[in-house]
Amino acid sequence: MEKAKPKVDRLGRLMGRLNGLYERRPVIFSAALAALLVLALEMLGRHSPVKGALFLFTHPVNFLVNALIILTSLALCRLFHRRGYFVSLAAALWLLLGIANAVVRCFRSTPLEAVDISILPSAITVVDVYIDTWLIVVLAALLLAGLGALVYAFFKAKKYEPHYKQAAAFVLACASLTALGYGATVWGQEERSEIYANIMDAYDHYGFVYCFCTGAVDRGVDEPEVYSQSDVDRLVKSLEPGAVPEVEPDIVMVQLESFFDVYRLDDVTCEGDPIPVFRELKENYSSGFLTVPSVGAGTANTEFEVLSGMSLDFFGLGEYPYMTVLQEEACETVATDLKDLGYTAHAVHNNTGTFYMRNKVFAQLGFDTYTSIEFMNGIEYNPIGWARDEILTGEIMKALDSSDGPHFVFAITVQGHGKYQPGVDSAEAEGLDIAWVDDEEDEDAFAYYVGQLRETDEFIGQLRDALEERGKPAVLVLYGDHLPNFDIGSGQLENGDIFQTEYVIWDNMGLVPEDMDLSAYQLSARVLEDVGIGGGVMTRYHQQMAGSPDYDTGLQLLEYDTLYGDFCSYGGTNPYTASSLRMGLYPIVVNGVDVREGPDGTLTLTVTGENFTDWSRVALDGDEMDTVLNADGTVSAELEEMPESGAVLTVRQRAANKSGVLAESEPYIWP
Repeated sequence: MEKAKPKVDRLGRLMGRLNGLYERRPVIFSAALAALLVLALEMLGRHSPVKGALFLFTHPVNFLVNALIILTSLALCRLFHRRGYFVSLAAALWLLLGIANAVVRCFRSTPLEAVDISILPSAITVVDVYIDTWLIVVLAALLLAGLGALVYAFFKAKKYEPHYKQAAAFVLACASLTALGYGATVWGQEERSEIYANIMDAYDHYGFVYCFCTGAVDRGVDEPEVYSQSDVDRLVKSLEPGAVPEVEPDIVMVQLESFFDVYRLDDVTCEGDPIPVFRELKENYSSGFLTVPSVGAGTANTEFEVLSGMSLDFFGLGEYPYMTVLQEEACETVATDLKDLGYTAHAVHNNTGTFYMRNKVFAQLGFDTYTSIEFMNGIEYNPIGWARDEILTGEIMKALDSSDGPHFVFAITVQGHGKYQPGVDSAEAEGLDIAWVDDEEDEDAFAYYVGQLRETDEFIGQLRDALEERGKPAVLVLYGDHLPNFDIGSGQLENGDIFQTEYVIWDNMGLVPEDMDLSAYQLSARVLEDVGIGGGVMTRYHQQMAGSPDYDTGLQLLEYDTLYGDFCSYGGTNPYTASSLRMGLYPIVVNGVDVREGPDGTLTLTVTGENFTDWSRVALDGDEMDTVLNADGTVSAELEEMPESGAVLTVRQRAANKSGVLAESEPYIWP
């Protein structure tokens, strides 16, 4: 009887051969693997094998530096007993980053950045907008399978006694070569700065690994070559004192998500005007182009520039100050400037309050209240689940009427947010008869986007009318945060710049219109100047020094000093501290409780109070219960048994993305 042939473990045999090769020629093997990984990462990031391969020939020095960075990570694996396993793990992690970059580039213009890791908890909450549920399940299953395989492989991996001296020498050599190669790319600093101004260009020119790693360590504003108390004093003393306004109008700034005039695109046809209100305002009030720091994403960075007056050009590659320095440091902003004059500062956003950690950062920026979607009632949603912007009119007016005295309101819309999807209801675009691109699917997605523009424009009209009818002096500032995430190049735009949106400044005070193009970090200073307000150091600097030969040098000096330096601008101490930010315009209040037994014996707890919403959750002795908002404004929850005397009941506002509690009522003690 013929014996059965043993099964051949082809994968195991291949892995054994590769491991043997790695042990015999570790340097050659690691170098070849690093080069192959760079090619793979560039092909993934550029969505093209050809473009990825061309990176080797068009930027050979940068290709080499990318490979050296990976090689250094592989060299470290020689220090472990299971070095073959850790080489595989390192390669898998690099590939995982490359795959993530490829996926991210499908949904936004900008590539994967190191800072994206820090905003991952917020990003996860909206991932279902961009990726179908079935695909999320498949990706999660693949990730779990991969983790399981890594754990299994760890215990199966061969162990070797490390040659520490040789391994250390290998690591040192790789690190030294990497440092030399990286230094070579920095020699042309002026050219490098110009390329870094556009993060997409930076990734194309320097490569994914180079830029991702640079973004991980390149943080903050570099100290200027000349920085001392006397240098800052000289600059600050050259500024004239701030003007005192004759009238203190309410100032409302609205950052419009992905808002721009589609007529500026080549080859667009549209039977009707999707933004007639904004266009009318442009024609009759101060307006112009606004240069913003991002394209297709990066809302928080445009927001930071507008509020702080600081340019992101001096920060690290792809940095989000909201996630770095503003986690710990407060700074001068348009909100603090106006509060010095007796204004109350409010932030309003029809999206979750924890996105970009605004619930913490807005305190560092000087706001008194922050009304996020969790504190709103009567919200309607668009076809892909973003809150419609019309809800903001009422919320802004509530803020303006919340107390006597002037108010500053900074509102952020969300309805125009991507992903712009074909196949969804585009009723908002009915009658516009839109055409732009040849691809039918892309044209449908564009029609959906234009429909959202139309509704946001209607909100602008409603807000303008409400301010007019209110009868008090008011200034309304409207601007787009960045272009929408379509494949738009500068050559397709009438104005020739994908980093330009538009702004308009409406008022009911008879201000003389004056059109001018601005950068986002100059906008607030321009608005305050229009109404006769000087403001703090940063605001007065923009008002008085814009266009001067040393404007950029002085701006970098002030940014470094007021965030990272010795606060020489303020006499050596930062005068700005985090405000006592209240989430919601008014506090959550519990007035009373009532328990009733139903016919089936169930106990229903009803809580009366103020300012409850769909995100209110009843908590009894710290344990949250499933809670329902009733039509009369009360909230109810089912009880298993009657609470004991002395039990503590509160109502919490749970973040819409379930990432925490934003506010909580004062305790109600059970009688």
